[in-house]
Amino acid sequence: MRNSPDEMSTPQEPNQDLFVAAWQVYWKMLDNNYLFHREAYGCLRTVLTDEVDAPFGFLDVACGDAVMSMSALIGTGVGRYDGMDLSAQALAIAAENVRQLTCESALHHCDFSLALPEWKQPADVVWIGLSLHHFMAPAKLEIMRSIREIAGDSGRLLIYEDASPDGEDRDGWLARWDEQRPDWRAYSDAEWDDVNGHVHSSDFPETDSVWRRLGHEAGFSEVSELFESPTRLFRLYSFQA
Repeated sequence: MRNSPDEMSTPQEPNQDLFVAAWQVYWKMLDNNYLFHREAYGCLRTVLTDEVDAPFGFLDVACGDAVMSMSALIGTGVGRYDGMDLSAQALAIAAENVRQLTCESALHHCDFSLALPEWKQPADVVWIGLSLHHFMAPAKLEIMRSIREIAGDSGRLLIYEDASPDGEDRDGWLARWDEQRPDWRAYSDAEWDDVNGHVHSSDFPETDSVWRRLGHEAGFSEVSELFESPTRLFRLYSFQA
């Protein structure tokens, strides 16, 4: 496996101590399944094993440490894995996790919003898990258009992202997010405040209708919802060419 931190961009790295602190909070989120990662990645695995012909190329956008993606990929017909992320520290962890795959693989240190329009490696499946919601709708559309080109005529994009029922605005989604606090028992008040501050400043959910419209405007012919979290805060969509 090779880790290639050069081709698309060389972003400025966050402070190592800040990364470690944030990663510990993130892992507590995963361990307690507060965002229903297990169900989402289980759904992804079902798609990969039941609906995608092997061998397939898999592009993991904002892959982080890639541990959840490995839970979906190991034992499937994946023929090539590419992961991209802004954090070199996360990619260093991903490099160890990706060794579990037997296929060709590469990690790319880049800002995916800049890298995707220039991406040359075809992928049958492109995956984004809880990262696209950081962009406003026009930027989401441009990213999805780039992915449509990467996926070609037979590929697909799968996303697990912030989503609202039709008629709910961002304030309504954030109010429902805030209602989760009593259930996040493993988090101290300081940890919750850190996560909550990030969500309130950086999360921009779309309604179900808008997600579907963005998919069609990006050039995908079929859009389907595969999973909705029990909190109704997140949905997993499949966009097929």
